[in-house]
Amino acid sequence: MYRLHIDAKPTEMTKSQGPITNKVPRTNNQKSKIWAFIWDKIQFLLVSIAVFAVIYVVINWQALQMNVEYYWNSFNGVKSPLEQLVQDNATQFDNVSLTDLGDKTLEKIPPLNVEVFPTDTRVVIPRINQNVPVVGVKNENLVARKWNELEKDMQNALQNGVVHYPGTALPGDNGNVVITGHSSYYAWDAGSFKDVFALLHDVKMGDKVVVYFNQKKFIYEVFEIKTVSPKDVDVLAPTNSEQLTLITCTPIGTNLKRLVVTARLVEKG
Repeated sequence: MYRLHIDAKPTEMTKSQGPITNKVPRTNNQKSKIWAFIWDKIQFLLVSIAVFAVIYVVINWQALQMNVEYYWNSFNGVKSPLEQLVQDNATQFDNVSLTDLGDKTLEKIPPLNVEVFPTDTRVVIPRINQNVPVVGVKNENLVARKWNELEKDMQNALQNGVVHYPGTALPGDNGNVVITGHSSYYAWDAGSFKDVFALLHDVKMGDKVVVYFNQKKFIYEVFEIKTVSPKDVDVLAPTNSEQLTLITCTPIGTNLKRLVVTARLVEKG
């Protein structure tokens, strides 16, 4: 009978013949080749990152510039002029008086409210200094479940402002008003509103958002900010109370996630 193994114990072989090894000492030339291979891969990775960074900045230049300007103004204490839209709009003239030729009692001019509402539908976000027209999209493709055609309609509408998502409530209705806009889009796109929501991630809890609709003013207060998957359609669902939902892509220049800012109605007039 033939054995396919050796019965000798390793300790016995070590004692009689010394340790057995198959290792071949590495020469300096071999080490140099290994290091050259590793360095070549590192260089390739660094160059790839640099190229990607340049392309990313070029494509999203306007959105990134808006972020830089916003943080610079915040650092220098510059506030958005739109903040007054969510404050007391009454203009007081307590120290102004009217006089006549006769000996009459001075009359004070009463407080005046001179705010004029726009005739079109608009959303105003004072925190990020945005005052943007809201564009509607027809419901036909939504009802027919033609999703590709609906997406085309919305992309075309986004060239003219932010879009009121078809099928969701309108301001004043008891439901969820959903508005979506670009955080960044192709630099060569013809639209003028491809980065209107580039600063939406800087909106804070408790911030006010104003919507003008049918020459009425609706003020909402932010109570939730979250990031969801593009497949998460629950953010479009109807609600039992009046609320506003703002949606954009995040991170800037990608289509990976959706940033969702939700606000409840606190005042209308």
